[in-house]
Parts: sequence; structure tokens; C-alpha cells
Amino acid sequence: MSKPFENIWILSIALILGFLLWLHVATDKTYNYRLALPVVVVELGDRLTLADSPADSVTVLVSATGKQLLRRQWRHRGVRILAAHLPVGRHAFGLTPSNTLLVDPGDDIMISEIIAPKSVQLNVDQIGKAQVKVIPNIEAVAADGYVVRPIYEPDPPVVSVAGARLRIKHLGTVSTEATRLTGLRESLRIIVPLVRPVDFSMTLEPESVAVTIEVVPATTRVFAAVPIQVRNAPSGASASTEPPAVEIELAGVPQEIDTLSPTALTAWTDFMQLDAESRSSIRIDCPPGMVVRRTSAASARIFLR
Repeated sequence: MSKPFENIWILSIALILGFLLWLHVATDKTYNYRLALPVVVVELGDRLTLADSPADSVTVLVSATGKQLLRRQWRHRGVRILAAHLPVGRHAFGLTPSNTLLVDPGDDIMISEIIAPKSVQLNVDQIGKAQVKVIPNIEAVAADGYVVRPIYEPDPPVVSVAGARLRIKHLGTVSTEATRLTGLRESLRIIVPLVRPVDFSMTLEPESVAVTIEVVPATTRVFAAVPIQVRNAPSGASASTEPPAVEIELAGVPQEIDTLSPTALTAWTDFMQLDAESRSSIRIDCPPGMVVRRTSAASARIFLR
């Protein structure tokens, strides 16, 4: 009499071999699979590019073996559209399996049908180049006792932009990526990437610039009796404040703060920001690179006549 589970290993091996045989046969068959693929390349003629972004993706029917469908790498590579024969202008370009191809699909994979969209709008333009100014988008804050000189020009101050002529002629500047630096005690030079224009076809050369930020020990100077202005007062009314002026202690670069005119400072308060006691905070406008260390009053009472 045989014991229970006496042949369990033989049965298990037989089941595994049967499954592997089924899997081999099943994945060796050709299937049609529907999926959306990104449009990554639109191939145009020499010296031509797109002035507008094409469709983000195309839904297609792919014919492939089960083994190929299990490999996901080719799906992320997207499709390329062959449109090298198109001249400059706007075109409603019909998509077919002959002009819409998988990017590096490997063997046994092909697009058998375009599901949607059946056509795409392609705005073809000549490639142009221009030199545009770089605007640093950098906030540099020094540590106590130090100040930052106004940020130097980026190096290089202009970069080359290539893309559709229609778009480039409206591009005046490019900016660096937003960068914030705090607690600075010494000068530094940083490499900052540029923000690539959102246009589909534009490229930058170079793609980053160097910016030098000079940090020096601060010198302080006191400006007495700077008049307080009232902004946004009612039309026709005469506004005054109590106190009428404020003392300002300013920190800055020694050579610059020593020659700074008191008229370069503006103390003001906003009538629209009055609190229940008819007071509004005092704000100070000063030249770039200067830091307000102290004021003799934080707010002022506003009177109307």
C-alpha cells in the first residue's frame, strides 16, 4: 500500500514542467496589443524643426509575440514620426504604420494599426539661431555682519539659442534656475543651469552659466530723520504720520554706503493696511546690496486732513 504524498515531488516537478511548456507555447504566439506610446522624435528635413509641440502620445495596435510583450523597455522608448518630405508650413499629417515607427523595437515587434489620433498638426519652420541675454534668478543672503554685493553678470552673459525662427524672434532673455543661498560669509562662484524655453524644439548652448557672488564684511551707517511717506491715501486727502520721520541703520559695502545719499532711501507706510488703532507698518526701500539693520519705529499712526 502506497503512503500518502509518496510521489508529491514527482507530481510537483511534472506540474512545473507542464507550466513551463505552456508558457513557452503561449508566449511564442503573436498577439495584438493596444497601448499609448509617447511621441519622442519627429524626423524632418535638414535645417527644419517644429514651431509647436506635436501630440504627446499616439495610441497604436502593436503586433508582437508574448515574449516581446513581456519586455517593457521598448514601451518607454516611444515612437518616431517620419515627416522628412514636409516643407515649411502647417500640415495635417496623417499617421500610418509606415510613417509612425517604434523607437528601437527589437525583433518581432511592429505597429499594425494607428488607433488615435489618425493625424497630427505639424507646424514646420526653419531652424534659426539667436544670442539672448541671461538673467540670474538668484537670491543671495549674507550672514550677520556681512553683505552681498549686487550679483555679477553671469559668465557667459549671453547664450546661443537654436529653434524655430518663429519662436526665437520673440525670445528676449533666458533665466537661470531659481537658486537661494543663505548664511554667506565669503565670496563664491557657482554653476547654475539655465531654464530651457518651454518650446518643443529650442536648445541652449551652453546649458549652464557661472555666477560670481561677492560677499564682504558690512559697514553700518545711521540715517536720521528719513521722512515717512503715506501711500494709497484717499484721493484729495492730506496724510501725515506720527512719527513724521524714522531713523534707519543701514549695512552695506563700505565704499558704497559711505557715499550713499539719504535721498536714496524711502520710508513709507500703506494707508490700506491700517489696523484698529490707525497704525500701519513702516517699510524701507533701499538700493540693492544694502540691508536694513534697525529702524527707530516699526509702525506709524496715520492722520488725514
